[in-house]
Amino acid sequence: MGEKTSKWLRYGICFVLISALCWLFPYTGDDWAWGSQIGIDRLNSWFANYNGRYLGNIFVLIMTRSNVIKTLIMALCLTGTVYLGEYITKKKYAFYVGCVSLALIPKLILKQAVVWTAGFSNYVTSLFLTMIFIAYIYPIFEKNMPKRKIWHCIPMFVLGVANTLIVEHLTIYNVVVAVAVIGYTIFVHRKVIASHVAYATGAVAGAWYMFSNEAYHTIANNEDGYRQMAEGGVVSRALTNYVEVIVKHLVLNNVWINLLILAVCMILLQQCFDKEKQNSKIRFLANGCVGVMAVFNVWALLSSFGISTFAKQNRLLYIEALLATIYVLALLVFSVLVGLAQKKLWHLLFWNLSIICVAAPLLVVNPIGERCFFVTYIFFVMLLLELMGQIQKEVLVQFFTGKMFRNACVCIALAGLAFYLNIFSSIYEVDHARLARIQRQVAAGKTSVEIIHLPYESYLWTSTPEMEPWIERYKLFYGLPENLELKAVWEYTKKK
Repeated sequence: MGEKTSKWLRYGICFVLISALCWLFPYTGDDWAWGSQIGIDRLNSWFANYNGRYLGNIFVLIMTRSNVIKTLIMALCLTGTVYLGEYITKKKYAFYVGCVSLALIPKLILKQAVVWTAGFSNYVTSLFLTMIFIAYIYPIFEKNMPKRKIWHCIPMFVLGVANTLIVEHLTIYNVVVAVAVIGYTIFVHRKVIASHVAYATGAVAGAWYMFSNEAYHTIANNEDGYRQMAEGGVVSRALTNYVEVIVKHLVLNNVWINLLILAVCMILLQQCFDKEKQNSKIRFLANGCVGVMAVFNVWALLSSFGISTFAKQNRLLYIEALLATIYVLALLVFSVLVGLAQKKLWHLLFWNLSIICVAAPLLVVNPIGERCFFVTYIFFVMLLLELMGQIQKEVLVQFFTGKMFRNACVCIALAGLAFYLNIFSSIYEVDHARLARIQRQVAAGKTSVEIIHLPYESYLWTSTPEMEPWIERYKLFYGLPENLELKAVWEYTKKK
Protein backbone atom coordinates (compact mmCIF):
# COMPACT_ATOMS: atom_id res chain seq x y z
CA MET A 1 0.00 0.00 0.00
CA GLY A 2 1.40 3.37 -1.03
CA GLU A 3 2.04 6.17 1.43
CA LYS A 4 -0.71 8.36 -0.06
CA THR A 5 -3.27 5.54 0.05
CA SER A 6 -2.28 4.73 3.63
CA LYS A 7 -2.73 8.35 4.61
CA TRP A 8 -6.22 8.59 3.12
CA LEU A 9 -7.12 5.31 4.80
CA ARG A 10 -5.97 6.62 8.19
CA TYR A 11 -8.03 9.77 7.89
CA GLY A 12 -11.01 7.92 6.43
CA ILE A 13 -11.13 5.59 9.42
CA CYS A 14 -10.67 8.55 11.76
CA PHE A 15 -13.56 10.41 10.11
CA VAL A 16 -15.89 7.41 10.33
CA LEU A 17 -15.12 6.73 14.00
CA ILE A 18 -15.52 10.37 14.99
CA SER A 19 -18.78 10.51 13.01
CA ALA A 20 -20.11 7.52 14.95
CA LEU A 21 -19.40 9.32 18.22
CA CYS A 22 -20.75 12.72 17.13
CA TRP A 23 -24.00 11.14 15.97
CA LEU A 24 -24.70 10.28 19.61
CA PHE A 25 -24.27 13.82 20.96
CA PRO A 26 -27.68 15.16 22.05
CA TYR A 27 -29.07 18.63 21.49
CA THR A 28 -29.02 20.52 24.79
CA GLY A 29 -29.40 24.00 26.28
CA ASP A 30 -29.08 26.76 23.70
CA ASP A 31 -29.41 24.17 20.91
CA TRP A 32 -33.16 24.06 21.65
CA ALA A 33 -33.41 27.80 21.06
CA TRP A 34 -31.33 27.82 17.88
CA GLY A 35 -33.20 24.85 16.44
CA SER A 36 -36.64 26.38 17.06
CA GLN A 37 -38.47 29.53 16.01
CA ILE A 38 -36.25 31.51 18.40
CA GLY A 39 -33.28 30.84 16.12
CA ILE A 40 -35.27 31.89 13.05
CA ASP A 41 -36.32 35.11 14.79
CA ARG A 42 -32.69 35.89 15.59
CA LEU A 43 -31.79 35.29 11.96
CA ASN A 44 -34.64 37.49 10.70
CA SER A 45 -33.34 40.37 12.82
CA TRP A 46 -29.81 39.52 11.59
CA PHE A 47 -28.78 39.00 15.22
CA ALA A 48 -29.34 42.66 16.09
CA ASN A 49 -28.15 43.46 19.60
CA TYR A 50 -27.42 39.73 20.12
CA ASN A 51 -23.81 39.25 18.96
CA GLY A 52 -21.57 39.64 15.92
CA ARG A 53 -20.90 35.92 15.50
CA TYR A 54 -22.72 35.95 12.19
CA LEU A 55 -21.04 32.90 10.65
CA GLY A 56 -21.03 30.95 13.91
CA ASN A 57 -24.74 31.67 14.32
CA ILE A 58 -25.43 30.39 10.81
CA PHE A 59 -23.46 27.22 11.58
CA VAL A 60 -25.55 26.49 14.67
CA LEU A 61 -28.81 27.24 12.85
CA ILE A 62 -27.88 24.60 10.27
CA MET A 63 -26.48 22.07 12.73
CA THR A 64 -29.52 22.12 15.01
CA ARG A 65 -31.88 21.22 12.14
CA SER A 66 -30.27 17.97 11.05
CA ASN A 67 -28.35 15.43 13.08
CA VAL A 68 -26.77 14.16 9.85
CA ILE A 69 -25.43 17.60 8.93
CA LYS A 70 -24.36 18.23 12.53
CA THR A 71 -22.45 14.94 12.57
CA LEU A 72 -20.72 15.59 9.25
CA ILE A 73 -19.66 19.12 10.24
CA MET A 74 -18.35 17.92 13.60
CA ALA A 75 -16.42 15.02 12.09
CA LEU A 76 -15.02 17.21 9.32
CA CYS A 77 -13.75 19.89 11.70
CA LEU A 78 -12.25 17.45 14.23
CA THR A 79 -10.64 15.19 11.62
CA GLY A 80 -9.56 18.26 9.68
CA THR A 81 -7.87 19.72 12.74
CA VAL A 82 -5.84 16.52 13.16
CA TYR A 83 -4.96 16.61 9.45
CA LEU A 84 -3.83 20.23 9.61
CA GLY A 85 -1.56 19.36 12.53
CA GLU A 86 0.19 16.82 10.32
CA TYR A 87 0.17 19.15 7.31
CA ILE A 88 1.75 22.02 9.24
CA THR A 89 4.47 19.98 10.97
CA LYS A 90 5.09 17.59 8.04
CA LYS A 91 5.37 14.74 10.55
CA LYS A 92 3.39 11.50 10.27
CA TYR A 93 3.40 11.00 14.04
CA ALA A 94 1.34 14.20 14.33
CA PHE A 95 -1.69 12.14 13.28
CA TYR A 96 -1.27 9.75 16.19
CA VAL A 97 -0.51 12.49 18.71
CA GLY A 98 -3.55 14.42 17.44
CA CYS A 99 -5.86 11.42 17.91
CA VAL A 100 -4.54 10.84 21.43
CA SER A 101 -5.00 14.53 22.23
CA LEU A 102 -8.67 14.38 21.23
CA ALA A 103 -9.16 11.25 23.34
CA LEU A 104 -7.56 12.95 26.37
CA ILE A 105 -9.18 16.37 26.02
CA PRO A 106 -10.17 17.78 29.44
CA LYS A 107 -13.73 16.85 30.34
CA LEU A 108 -14.96 20.41 30.89
CA ILE A 109 -13.68 21.55 27.48
CA LEU A 110 -15.12 18.43 25.86
CA LYS A 111 -18.65 18.99 27.15
CA GLN A 112 -18.84 22.69 26.29
CA ALA A 113 -16.81 22.96 23.08
CA VAL A 114 -17.29 19.58 21.39
CA VAL A 115 -20.43 17.80 22.65
CA TRP A 116 -22.62 20.90 22.91
CA THR A 117 -23.66 21.88 19.38
CA ALA A 118 -23.98 25.60 20.17
CA GLY A 119 -20.46 25.54 21.61
CA PHE A 120 -19.01 23.50 18.75
CA SER A 121 -20.46 25.81 16.09
CA ASN A 122 -18.37 28.68 17.46
CA TYR A 123 -15.29 27.32 19.18
CA VAL A 124 -14.29 24.29 17.09
CA THR A 125 -15.27 25.66 13.69
CA SER A 126 -13.34 28.88 14.35
CA LEU A 127 -10.26 26.91 15.38
CA PHE A 128 -10.47 24.69 12.28
CA LEU A 129 -10.75 27.65 9.90
CA THR A 130 -7.96 29.50 11.73
CA MET A 131 -5.72 26.44 11.39
CA ILE A 132 -6.26 26.61 7.61
CA PHE A 133 -4.90 30.16 7.69
CA ILE A 134 -1.95 29.10 9.86
CA ALA A 135 -1.17 26.24 7.48
CA TYR A 136 -1.06 28.76 4.64
CA ILE A 137 1.27 31.27 6.34
CA TYR A 138 3.45 28.86 8.35
CA PRO A 139 6.06 28.44 5.57
CA ILE A 140 7.16 32.07 6.10
CA PHE A 141 9.32 30.73 8.93
CA GLU A 142 11.39 28.70 6.47
CA LYS A 143 14.49 30.12 4.82
CA ASN A 144 13.01 29.88 1.34
CA MET A 145 9.38 30.90 1.38
CA PRO A 146 7.17 29.26 -1.29
CA LYS A 147 5.68 31.45 -3.99
CA ARG A 148 2.00 32.33 -3.72
CA LYS A 149 -0.31 32.82 -6.70
CA ILE A 150 -2.15 36.09 -7.13
CA TRP A 151 -5.49 34.27 -7.39
CA HIS A 152 -5.01 33.18 -3.77
CA CYS A 153 -6.08 36.69 -2.79
CA ILE A 154 -9.78 35.92 -3.33
CA PRO A 155 -10.07 32.80 -1.12
CA MET A 156 -7.75 34.33 1.48
CA PHE A 157 -9.86 37.48 1.69
CA VAL A 158 -12.98 35.36 2.14
CA LEU A 159 -11.23 33.24 4.78
CA GLY A 160 -10.12 36.40 6.59
CA VAL A 161 -13.69 37.63 6.79
CA ALA A 162 -15.00 34.20 7.85
CA ASN A 163 -12.42 33.76 10.62
CA THR A 164 -13.48 37.03 12.24
CA LEU A 165 -17.22 36.37 12.29
CA ILE A 166 -17.36 33.37 14.61
CA VAL A 167 -15.98 34.04 18.10
CA GLU A 168 -14.48 37.21 19.55
CA HIS A 169 -11.11 36.17 20.99
CA LEU A 170 -10.21 34.37 17.75
CA THR A 171 -11.36 37.42 15.80
CA ILE A 172 -8.78 39.49 17.66
CA TYR A 173 -6.17 36.74 17.25
CA ASN A 174 -6.68 36.53 13.48
CA VAL A 175 -6.29 40.29 13.06
CA VAL A 176 -3.12 40.36 15.17
CA VAL A 177 -1.52 37.41 13.37
CA ALA A 178 -2.53 38.69 9.92
CA VAL A 179 -0.80 42.02 10.56
CA ALA A 180 2.21 40.34 12.22
CA VAL A 181 2.69 38.03 9.22
CA ILE A 182 2.92 40.99 6.86
CA GLY A 183 5.47 42.66 9.13
CA TYR A 184 7.51 39.46 9.41
CA THR A 185 7.70 38.90 5.66
CA ILE A 186 8.74 42.51 5.09
CA PHE A 187 11.55 42.50 7.65
CA VAL A 188 12.80 38.93 7.14
CA HIS A 189 12.10 38.16 3.48
CA ARG A 190 11.92 41.73 2.17
CA LYS A 191 8.64 40.89 0.46
CA VAL A 192 4.99 41.79 0.59
CA ILE A 193 2.76 38.82 -0.28
CA ALA A 194 -0.49 39.92 -1.91
CA SER A 195 -2.52 37.04 -0.47
CA HIS A 196 -1.31 37.90 3.04
CA VAL A 197 -2.47 41.47 2.55
CA ALA A 198 -5.80 40.20 1.21
CA TYR A 199 -6.28 38.04 4.29
CA ALA A 200 -5.43 40.92 6.62
CA THR A 201 -7.87 43.17 4.76
CA GLY A 202 -10.61 40.56 5.10
CA ALA A 203 -9.81 40.03 8.79
CA VAL A 204 -9.95 43.75 9.58
CA ALA A 205 -13.19 44.14 7.62
CA GLY A 206 -14.71 41.12 9.37
CA ALA A 207 -13.62 42.33 12.81
CA TRP A 208 -15.12 45.77 12.14
CA TYR A 209 -18.38 44.17 11.04
CA MET A 210 -18.50 41.87 14.07
CA PHE A 211 -17.86 44.56 16.67
CA SER A 212 -20.23 47.02 14.99
CA ASN A 213 -23.09 44.89 16.32
CA GLU A 214 -24.96 46.89 18.96
CA ALA A 215 -24.50 44.10 21.50
CA TYR A 216 -20.85 45.02 22.09
CA HIS A 217 -21.72 48.62 22.88
CA THR A 218 -24.16 47.30 25.47
CA ILE A 219 -21.54 44.92 26.87
CA ALA A 220 -18.83 47.61 27.00
CA ASN A 221 -21.16 49.82 29.04
CA ASN A 222 -22.05 46.89 31.33
CA GLU A 223 -25.69 47.23 30.37
CA ASP A 224 -26.08 43.61 29.26
CA GLY A 225 -27.81 41.35 31.76
CA TYR A 226 -25.44 38.42 31.08
CA ARG A 227 -22.19 39.70 29.59
CA GLN A 228 -19.93 42.41 31.02
CA MET A 229 -16.54 43.88 30.22
CA ALA A 230 -14.12 44.94 32.97
CA GLU A 231 -16.88 45.42 35.51
CA GLY A 232 -15.27 46.70 38.71
CA GLY A 233 -12.16 47.88 36.86
CA VAL A 234 -9.84 46.34 34.28
CA VAL A 235 -7.19 45.20 36.77
CA SER A 236 -9.71 43.71 39.17
CA ARG A 237 -11.56 41.86 36.43
CA ALA A 238 -8.35 40.58 34.86
CA LEU A 239 -7.07 39.27 38.19
CA THR A 240 -10.37 37.58 39.01
CA ASN A 241 -10.69 35.94 35.59
CA TYR A 242 -7.09 34.78 35.61
CA VAL A 243 -7.11 33.31 39.11
CA GLU A 244 -10.57 31.76 39.09
CA VAL A 245 -11.01 30.57 35.49
CA ILE A 246 -8.10 31.01 33.07
CA VAL A 247 -5.42 29.21 35.10
CA LYS A 248 -7.59 26.13 35.46
CA HIS A 249 -8.57 25.72 31.81
CA LEU A 250 -5.47 27.16 30.15
CA VAL A 251 -2.88 24.90 31.78
CA LEU A 252 -3.85 23.27 35.08
CA ASN A 253 -6.37 20.76 33.69
CA ASN A 254 -4.25 19.86 30.63
CA VAL A 255 -2.58 17.16 32.68
CA TRP A 256 -1.70 14.69 29.93
CA ILE A 257 -0.49 17.27 27.42
CA ASN A 258 1.61 18.91 30.15
CA LEU A 259 3.23 15.56 30.96
CA LEU A 260 4.00 14.88 27.29
CA ILE A 261 5.51 18.34 26.88
CA LEU A 262 7.65 17.74 29.99
CA ALA A 263 8.87 14.39 28.64
CA VAL A 264 9.87 15.92 25.31
CA CYS A 265 11.55 18.89 27.03
CA MET A 266 13.61 16.50 29.16
CA ILE A 267 14.86 14.79 26.00
CA LEU A 268 15.68 18.16 24.44
CA LEU A 269 17.45 19.25 27.63
CA GLN A 270 19.86 16.34 27.30
CA GLN A 271 20.21 16.82 23.54
CA CYS A 272 20.67 20.59 23.25
CA PHE A 273 22.29 21.65 26.51
CA ASP A 274 25.02 19.18 27.38
CA LYS A 275 28.28 20.45 28.83
CA GLU A 276 30.18 20.38 25.56
CA LYS A 277 27.66 22.42 23.56
CA GLN A 278 26.53 25.22 25.87
CA ASN A 279 27.96 27.56 28.47
CA SER A 280 27.04 27.15 32.12
CA LYS A 281 24.54 30.05 32.27
CA ILE A 282 22.43 28.71 29.40
CA ARG A 283 22.56 25.18 30.85
CA PHE A 284 21.49 26.50 34.24
CA LEU A 285 18.58 28.43 32.71
CA ALA A 286 17.45 25.44 30.65
CA ASN A 287 17.65 23.12 33.66
CA GLY A 288 15.72 25.64 35.73
CA CYS A 289 12.94 25.82 33.14
CA VAL A 290 12.54 22.05 33.02
CA GLY A 291 12.63 21.95 36.82
CA VAL A 292 9.77 24.45 36.96
CA MET A 293 7.80 22.33 34.47
CA ALA A 294 8.35 19.22 36.58
CA VAL A 295 7.17 20.96 39.76
CA PHE A 296 4.11 22.35 38.02
CA ASN A 297 3.21 18.93 36.60
CA VAL A 298 3.29 17.33 40.04
CA TRP A 299 1.15 20.14 41.45
CA ALA A 300 -1.30 19.93 38.54
CA LEU A 301 -1.69 16.17 39.00
CA LEU A 302 -2.44 16.54 42.71
CA SER A 303 -4.69 19.56 42.21
CA SER A 304 -6.71 18.30 39.24
CA PHE A 305 -7.35 14.81 40.58
CA GLY A 306 -7.24 15.44 44.31
CA ILE A 307 -9.31 18.58 44.93
CA SER A 308 -12.62 19.73 43.53
CA THR A 309 -12.39 23.22 42.05
CA PHE A 310 -15.27 24.35 44.24
CA ALA A 311 -13.41 23.23 47.38
CA LYS A 312 -10.31 25.34 46.74
CA GLN A 313 -9.69 28.23 49.09
CA ASN A 314 -8.47 31.58 47.81
CA ARG A 315 -4.94 30.98 49.06
CA LEU A 316 -4.65 27.82 46.94
CA LEU A 317 -6.12 29.57 43.90
CA TYR A 318 -3.55 32.38 44.10
CA ILE A 319 -0.68 29.92 44.60
CA GLU A 320 -1.81 27.99 41.52
CA ALA A 321 -2.12 31.23 39.54
CA LEU A 322 1.48 32.10 40.43
CA LEU A 323 2.72 28.59 39.58
CA ALA A 324 0.84 28.64 36.25
CA THR A 325 2.38 32.01 35.34
CA ILE A 326 5.88 30.74 36.12
CA TYR A 327 5.17 27.55 34.16
CA VAL A 328 4.05 29.42 31.03
CA LEU A 329 7.12 31.69 31.25
CA ALA A 330 9.42 28.69 31.78
CA LEU A 331 7.94 26.96 28.74
CA LEU A 332 8.35 30.13 26.69
CA VAL A 333 11.98 30.61 27.76
CA PHE A 334 12.84 26.96 27.15
CA SER A 335 11.23 27.11 23.71
CA VAL A 336 13.36 30.15 22.88
CA LEU A 337 16.52 28.39 24.04
CA VAL A 338 15.72 25.28 22.00
CA GLY A 339 14.67 27.39 19.02
CA LEU A 340 17.98 29.26 19.06
CA ALA A 341 19.95 26.02 19.42
CA GLN A 342 18.03 24.29 16.60
CA LYS A 343 17.55 27.37 14.40
CA LYS A 344 13.77 27.01 14.74
CA LEU A 345 13.10 30.01 16.95
CA TRP A 346 10.03 31.37 15.19
CA HIS A 347 8.39 27.96 14.80
CA LEU A 348 8.39 27.49 18.57
CA LEU A 349 7.79 31.10 19.44
CA PHE A 350 4.72 31.23 17.20
CA TRP A 351 2.76 28.69 19.25
CA ASN A 352 3.80 30.12 22.60
CA LEU A 353 2.77 33.62 21.59
CA SER A 354 -0.42 32.32 19.96
CA ILE A 355 -1.51 30.76 23.25
CA ILE A 356 -0.91 34.04 25.08
CA CYS A 357 -2.61 36.10 22.37
CA VAL A 358 -5.75 33.95 22.35
CA ALA A 359 -6.04 33.91 26.15
CA ALA A 360 -5.35 37.64 26.70
CA PRO A 361 -8.81 38.98 25.65
CA LEU A 362 -10.44 36.61 28.14
CA LEU A 363 -8.96 38.64 30.98
CA VAL A 364 -11.45 41.49 30.58
CA VAL A 365 -14.76 39.84 29.75
CA ASN A 366 -17.29 38.00 31.85
CA PRO A 367 -18.51 35.32 31.91
CA ILE A 368 -15.97 33.05 30.24
CA GLY A 369 -16.48 29.32 29.93
CA GLU A 370 -14.42 26.22 29.40
CA ARG A 371 -15.33 26.27 25.70
CA CYS A 372 -13.09 29.32 25.20
CA PHE A 373 -10.02 27.16 25.83
CA PHE A 374 -10.46 24.55 23.11
CA VAL A 375 -8.22 26.64 20.87
CA THR A 376 -5.45 27.01 23.50
CA TYR A 377 -5.58 23.26 24.12
CA ILE A 378 -4.99 22.57 20.42
CA PHE A 379 -2.23 25.20 20.31
CA PHE A 380 -0.49 23.42 23.19
CA VAL A 381 -0.72 20.21 21.14
CA MET A 382 0.86 22.03 18.20
CA LEU A 383 3.63 23.31 20.48
CA LEU A 384 4.20 19.73 21.62
CA LEU A 385 4.47 18.58 17.99
CA GLU A 386 6.91 21.36 17.14
CA LEU A 387 9.06 20.50 20.16
CA MET A 388 9.04 16.86 19.10
CA GLY A 389 10.26 17.97 15.69
CA GLN A 390 13.44 19.33 17.30
CA ILE A 391 14.49 15.94 18.65
CA GLN A 392 17.44 14.31 16.89
CA LYS A 393 16.42 11.90 14.15
CA GLU A 394 17.90 8.80 15.75
CA VAL A 395 16.10 9.50 19.04
CA LEU A 396 12.91 10.41 17.20
CA VAL A 397 13.00 7.13 15.31
CA GLN A 398 13.64 5.20 18.50
CA PHE A 399 10.80 6.69 20.52
CA PHE A 400 8.22 8.40 18.31
CA THR A 401 8.12 6.98 14.80
CA GLY A 402 8.34 3.24 15.38
CA LYS A 403 5.53 0.70 15.49
CA MET A 404 5.52 0.62 19.28
CA PHE A 405 4.71 4.35 19.50
CA ARG A 406 2.04 4.14 16.79
CA ASN A 407 0.45 1.08 18.38
CA ALA A 408 0.44 2.74 21.81
CA CYS A 409 -1.25 5.85 20.39
CA VAL A 410 -3.83 3.75 18.53
CA CYS A 411 -4.62 1.79 21.69
CA ILE A 412 -5.02 4.97 23.76
CA ALA A 413 -7.20 6.64 21.12
CA LEU A 414 -9.40 3.55 20.66
CA ALA A 415 -9.73 3.09 24.42
CA GLY A 416 -10.84 6.70 24.71
CA LEU A 417 -13.28 6.24 21.83
CA ALA A 418 -14.72 3.08 23.40
CA PHE A 419 -15.19 4.91 26.70
CA TYR A 420 -17.00 7.83 25.07
CA LEU A 421 -19.12 5.53 22.89
CA ASN A 422 -20.32 3.82 26.05
CA ILE A 423 -21.09 7.14 27.75
CA PHE A 424 -22.86 8.82 24.86
CA SER A 425 -24.72 5.74 23.58
CA SER A 426 -26.36 5.52 27.03
CA ILE A 427 -27.19 9.24 26.83
CA TYR A 428 -28.54 8.83 23.28
CA GLU A 429 -30.86 5.96 24.27
CA VAL A 430 -32.32 7.72 27.32
CA ASP A 431 -32.66 11.04 25.46
CA HIS A 432 -34.74 9.46 22.71
CA ALA A 433 -36.70 7.25 25.09
CA ARG A 434 -37.74 10.16 27.33
CA LEU A 435 -38.88 12.24 24.35
CA ALA A 436 -40.89 9.29 23.01
CA ARG A 437 -42.49 8.84 26.45
CA ILE A 438 -43.44 12.53 26.60
CA GLN A 439 -44.94 12.40 23.10
CA ARG A 440 -47.00 9.31 24.02
CA GLN A 441 -48.36 11.00 27.11
CA VAL A 442 -49.19 14.18 25.19
CA ALA A 443 -51.04 12.07 22.60
CA ALA A 444 -52.97 10.49 25.49
CA GLY A 445 -54.11 13.96 26.60
CA LYS A 446 -51.74 14.52 29.53
CA THR A 447 -51.01 18.17 30.36
CA SER A 448 -48.31 17.43 32.96
CA VAL A 449 -45.53 14.90 32.36
CA GLU A 450 -42.25 13.89 33.91
CA ILE A 451 -38.94 14.30 32.08
CA ILE A 452 -36.12 12.18 33.43
CA HIS A 453 -32.55 13.41 33.81
CA LEU A 454 -30.05 11.94 31.38
CA PRO A 455 -27.24 9.66 32.55
CA TYR A 456 -23.71 11.10 32.75
CA GLU A 457 -24.96 14.70 32.76
CA SER A 458 -21.50 15.89 33.82
CA TYR A 459 -20.57 15.38 30.15
CA LEU A 460 -23.43 17.60 28.96
CA TRP A 461 -24.38 21.28 29.08
CA THR A 462 -27.91 21.99 30.42
CA SER A 463 -29.26 18.64 29.29
CA THR A 464 -32.54 18.54 31.23
CA PRO A 465 -35.02 21.46 31.23
CA GLU A 466 -35.72 22.13 34.91
CA MET A 467 -36.62 25.83 34.75
CA GLU A 468 -37.30 28.66 32.34
CA PRO A 469 -36.25 29.52 29.71
CA TRP A 470 -35.04 25.96 29.08
CA ILE A 471 -38.51 24.39 29.51
CA GLU A 472 -40.03 26.73 26.91
CA ARG A 473 -37.13 26.15 24.51
CA TYR A 474 -37.28 22.37 24.88
CA LYS A 475 -40.99 22.39 24.04
CA LEU A 476 -40.43 24.67 21.04
CA PHE A 477 -37.60 22.53 19.72
CA TYR A 478 -39.59 19.29 19.86
CA GLY A 479 -42.98 20.78 18.93
CA LEU A 480 -44.63 20.05 22.28
CA PRO A 481 -47.78 21.90 23.43
CA GLU A 482 -47.16 25.33 24.89
CA ASN A 483 -49.27 24.62 27.99
CA LEU A 484 -47.52 21.31 28.73
CA GLU A 485 -46.00 21.15 32.21
CA LEU A 486 -42.61 19.40 32.40
CA LYS A 487 -41.43 18.05 35.75
CA ALA A 488 -37.75 17.10 35.86
CA VAL A 489 -37.17 13.91 37.89
CA TRP A 490 -34.31 11.52 38.50
CA GLU A 491 -36.65 8.49 38.44
CA TYR A 492 -40.14 8.19 37.04
CA THR A 493 -42.94 7.99 39.59
CA LYS A 494 -43.90 4.35 40.01
CA LYS A 495 -47.51 3.43 39.37
CA LYS A 496 -49.34 2.15 42.42
